[in-house]
Amino acid sequence: MSESVRKLVARFDWHKSEPLHALLCMPGLALPLIVGIHYGYPGTAALMVGGAQCVGFGSYQQPLFTRSGAMLAASFGIALSALVGALCRDNTVALLLTTILWAVLYAFSNSISTATAWVGQQCCIFLVISAAAPNTPGTTHDLLYSALLRGAGVLAGGLLQFSILWIFRLWLPEAHTKFSRIDFDPTRFQRAFLKEQLSPGSGTFQFALRMAVTAAVAVWIYKAQTWTSAYWIAMTALLLPKPEFVQTMARGLLRAAGTLIGAALCTLIVVEFHPSGMWLAFYVLVFQAATYLLNTVNYGAFAVTLTGYICFVLAVARQPPREVLLHRVMATLIGTGVALSVHIAFRYGRRLLHIKPPKIHSLEGDTQV
Repeated sequence: MSESVRKLVARFDWHKSEPLHALLCMPGLALPLIVGIHYGYPGTAALMVGGAQCVGFGSYQQPLFTRSGAMLAASFGIALSALVGALCRDNTVALLLTTILWAVLYAFSNSISTATAWVGQQCCIFLVISAAAPNTPGTTHDLLYSALLRGAGVLAGGLLQFSILWIFRLWLPEAHTKFSRIDFDPTRFQRAFLKEQLSPGSGTFQFALRMAVTAAVAVWIYKAQTWTSAYWIAMTALLLPKPEFVQTMARGLLRAAGTLIGAALCTLIVVEFHPSGMWLAFYVLVFQAATYLLNTVNYGAFAVTLTGYICFVLAVARQPPREVLLHRVMATLIGTGVALSVHIAFRYGRRLLHIKPPKIHSLEGDTQV
């Protein structure tokens, strides 16, 4: 197992990078970012960029009923999750229960396809991020109004990215990333198959149970903190787990190392250049372009550039970069610890109880848990 982890950590699949596709994803981010900063709406710009960035990654996914299915599902899924998360902002119990539900749905989505699993995971992330949005003083009406605006901003960014990429695909066939196969058969989406996954002995059910425990522990720790970016604990803990033990371990190590390196790099940029205004937009776009490029190359390198993107897009939303970086490092390490601890506890629990590791039966193939 340790040898498998080392191979995953050290492997750089440069042949999988797609520079053209990464470039075509950038106008959907640049447009709301530059316009929002120019006209004095940085918060709206950050929301739309968040939606556009996510949907851009959706263009790398396999088809979900249609070629653009993953992008459309993500657009509406993350918008709904952003709205629900904002509504749960001041209610810890509601956030805890909702996050557990979202995490369980994500786990079960793994039995359908990698595209549905990706959509489910993004919904979990946007739920947690939106629950940490700054308080809006006033009545419940104000809370609902701000939640609706948040969901609308994310949806607008997602649909903008979808529309731009759809137009590019009409004129540039190269935009069809080679990692999105067109042979996925939606007719195999069968109710009986999904019902089978509800059995306690199935790998999917056990992964759902692990995700539920991970979500509960991560949210509980996050809500017990007083610093601003503590929600990254839950976000990291929900991002890392995969059905396979080796993948979870490798992602945890790479995420932690990538975040530390990315934070150091961003700190150097902030201290030396003090970027603001359009320079912040420039750094957001540079780091995100690199993130798209490294998406399929190496998870650690991906984490480095993603850290830079998050740092500078939050700076656009007028959150202090140095504080953001420090808290992100702390939260990433804690969240990684939560995800790996729960995973290891389940693994050794099975050994003590002499339970044979099950497989996750997916419509795309089987995976050993």
